[in-house]
Parts: sequence; structure tokens; C-alpha cells
Amino acid sequence: MIKVNLLATNPGARTPKVWLPPEQRSALLGLTLLMLTAAGVGGWWYRQHLQAQAIERKTAGIQTELTRLKVAAKLVDETLAKKAELTERLDLIERLRAAKRAPVSLLETVSTSVPDGLWLLEVKQTGVSVQMDGRAMSLTAVSDFSLRLQDSGLFKRPVEIVTTIEEIVEETKVFRFVLKAEAVPPPSATADNSTPNTGTTATPATPGRPSSGA
Repeated sequence: MIKVNLLATNPGARTPKVWLPPEQRSALLGLTLLMLTAAGVGGWWYRQHLQAQAIERKTAGIQTELTRLKVAAKLVDETLAKKAELTERLDLIERLRAAKRAPVSLLETVSTSVPDGLWLLEVKQTGVSVQMDGRAMSLTAVSDFSLRLQDSGLFKRPVEIVTTIEEIVEETKVFRFVLKAEAVPPPSATADNSTPNTGTTATPATPGRPSSGA
């Protein structure tokens, strides 16, 4: 039996050209995978680098804002300290004004409370204690004077009539009296800033009657 190979090449035909030998294909595949891996790692590193730069910029902005806030907080603290100092000074000025007004207010109240037929010889103040010496034409005038002082709101109750002595002045019978009262401290005054001690002599409240010594 005779077999004929029809696939056999003719004598003298060219051998097909092989671009990549089989033994180099696996090496090329490994190199390709290595390059892809390197590209992936490089891309990942670049992305991480961009994120790190963004975080650094954000951190720098936060640090700048924090520095600005620290400066602002320092200014606020200084402003609050100055405000507290000014408030303390204003309170002190108000207390001093109240202390200065207290004697004037006391004398005005005493003067407007003097009834007819009564005049004062002397008004002494020691702290909140006030003593008033004077003369009156009647005991009723002395009592009315005491009640008016109590109702003025400037003195604590009661306003005490300490003594009443009958005297003869220029052939006229009068009553020498001594009253003691306790002044109400001003609202802005403190326990350590009581009304300063004063001593004064009041003019007679009755028109035409001159004051005389004790």
C-alpha cells in the first residue's frame, strides 16, 4: 500500500518565520506582569503622594487658623481684663460719689424735716450714727421732728429722743433736746466703705430766730 503525503512541502519552499520563540514567551509574559505591577505601584504611590500633599496643605491652613485664633483669644483676654479693671474703677468712683453725697443728702433731709418752732444747734455723724442737738418751743415739735426723720427713709427706725431739758432762752421757755438716729447705708456702699465721719452745725429752721451755742 502506498501513502501519499499531500501536506508535505515542496522541495525548496521557505520555512515560516517565528517572531517569538516558545521558550521566550513565558519570560515576556513575566516581564509584562512585572511592568504592570510596577505601573500599579507607581500609580498607587503617586496617589498617596497627592493625598499627603493635600493633607499637608490642609494642616498648614489649620495651623494658620489656629495661630490667628490664639491671637484673637489673647486680644479677647486683654479686653476682658481691661473691662474688669474699668468696671472696678467705675464701682470705686460710684462708691466715692455715694460717700460724698451721703452727708449732703443727710443734711438736706434733716433740714426739710425740721417743723415750725424747732431749730438745730448741731448735727454730728460718726459712721452711720447721727446725733442732733437743738431747741424747740414745745415737746410736740420734737416728737414731730423725730417722726419726720423716721418717715424720710434715710434713717432706721426708731429715731430716739435721748433727752429733753427745759431751758429759758431770752426770757422764753424752750426745750433742749438730743436725738440719736442710725443712717441707712447707701445701696452702693459696702461694709468697708461706710459714710465718713462728719461734724456740722445746722442753721435754725425757724425764720428770724438766730442760732445760739450749746
